[in-house]
Amino acid sequence: MKHEARKGKIQTVLGLIEPSQLGITLAHEHLMSDGTGWFVEPEDSFERAMAYKPVTVDILWWLTYHRFTNLDDMMCMDEDEAVEEVLHFKNAGGHSLVEMSNIGLGRSPGALARISRRTGLNIIMGSGYYIDCALPAYMDDRSEDQITEEIVRDIDEGVGATGICAGLIGEIGCTWPLSDNEHKSLRAAARAQQITGAALNIHPGQHEDSAMQAVRIVEEAGADLTRTTIDHIDRAVRKRENRVALAKMGLYLEYDLFGREGYYPMEHRKIDLPNDHIRINEIMDLMNEGFITQILISQDIWNKTQRRKYGGWGYAHIMDNTLPVMRAKGMAEEEIRAIIVDNPARLFTF
Repeated sequence: MKHEARKGKIQTVLGLIEPSQLGITLAHEHLMSDGTGWFVEPEDSFERAMAYKPVTVDILWWLTYHRFTNLDDMMCMDEDEAVEEVLHFKNAGGHSLVEMSNIGLGRSPGALARISRRTGLNIIMGSGYYIDCALPAYMDDRSEDQITEEIVRDIDEGVGATGICAGLIGEIGCTWPLSDNEHKSLRAAARAQQITGAALNIHPGQHEDSAMQAVRIVEEAGADLTRTTIDHIDRAVRKRENRVALAKMGLYLEYDLFGREGYYPMEHRKIDLPNDHIRINEIMDLMNEGFITQILISQDIWNKTQRRKYGGWGYAHIMDNTLPVMRAKGMAEEEIRAIIVDNPARLFTF
């Protein structure tokens, strides 16, 4: 689908839609994903045994505080389960979601198209590459030009032979320190944005300075920062002055860990993960500074333990639990609509 045909439209896995059709949107989710590419086997014998157990409620006490340690928990590849789970969001009044599983996270275009047909939800699929440890072996030899061409092809023609087209570039993975392949991937993503006009989403590394580092790289490569999102603000940009600085550059700020509370893994012990009350307070602070048109929210559900079947909060958490708290804290209906309807529609329109 060439650029002129897409102009003024949103590209879903089932084709183009009008921005007015997007409706209430989760800006960062995973329906079919495989995060095992960055699994690291624990050294401790007990932890190692737990890492290979299937996900059950019996070990939820352990899984809750070991989000990146259990192999089964890091793999969500059951299509029927995805349909069952995401229907909770639709039944709560949701219309659309952005599926960020790109290369390195088990992207499955055919499954996403089938899920969209079965649920009636609009699904926007991502493109490009995830973090370094999840990248395919060929990445070392792939040039920036080749990566750019691949992303453009995913958007213009579809992924592989599927004919199913991506509708955004992302989530483009970064770690700290940034690897050579991630640097190359960021630059290629920015160039692909120039060519296609797609929105760009950046997954920053686990360091306060990572987001700004990535922004400088894509800016130098020609990215449109007003169509670029920094995701995981609620674990990656914890200093207020840095959030404001990013917003002043025109970037979208995405609070996409709603429902996730507790401690971050020990190797990232400097991250103070906020709870949902703090997330809302920070969003309201950004609104008071005049940045309401640059805020997105979501839940980033990619673990089994985040799904209702396994005792998690599920895809309807924002609808069922977060929006009432926003209202109770004084957010007006038009402000809530801006965050969950208007901002996604504007961002994902070509």
